[in-house]
Amino acid sequence: MKLVVDCRWVTDDPNDHVSRMSRGLISALAERRTFIMLVGPETRLEGLPNLPWELLPSPLSPTEVLTGRRLNSIGADVMFSPVPTWGGMSRRYGLVIAGGVPHARPDAPWSVRARLLLWRFPLTRSLMTRRADIIVGVSRAQQRSLLTGSATGQPVVTLHAEDTASDDVAAWRSSAQQLEQVLIDLDNSRRSAAK
Repeated sequence: MKLVVDCRWVTDDPNDHVSRMSRGLISALAERRTFIMLVGPETRLEGLPNLPWELLPSPLSPTEVLTGRRLNSIGADVMFSPVPTWGGMSRRYGLVIAGGVPHARPDAPWSVRARLLLWRFPLTRSLMTRRADIIVGVSRAQQRSLLTGSATGQPVVTLHAEDTASDDVAAWRSSAQQLEQVLIDLDNSRRSAAK
């Protein structure tokens, strides 16, 4: 399975919950398997495992809708994103997303703040979420909010993290094991359906 993980939400902002969650979960998953990291212009590579990576535009860029084609060209089988994404269009790979909601840092320009508002509106979050094959939440509360925006029959899985506010790899090992199994099962079901 050629796995791609969206690491473009990793920043150096210590108050960024999505970044902390991403660092912890990505590092724990890297202990279990190799994957290709998607990084963006502002991604902090020093906070990520030493793995192969592909540079893509920021997930806030209008070109994000072309991400599916780019990942098709590198032969991705499955992609995991910690945040709902517009990149599910034109894809030929499995897509698993978590329900992270990105926040603007206090010094972010207004243009960035305006684009991040899209993740706050239920309608746009639902449009992005419905493109996924499977949705994962990192808490029961997040799972409940994801269920309200999911499509009928769309699987929603809760990952069991010891501390969702931590970027410590130990707090995310159980979640990484669960996530890995979700990704493997999705890849296997897609392969079986293609036969």
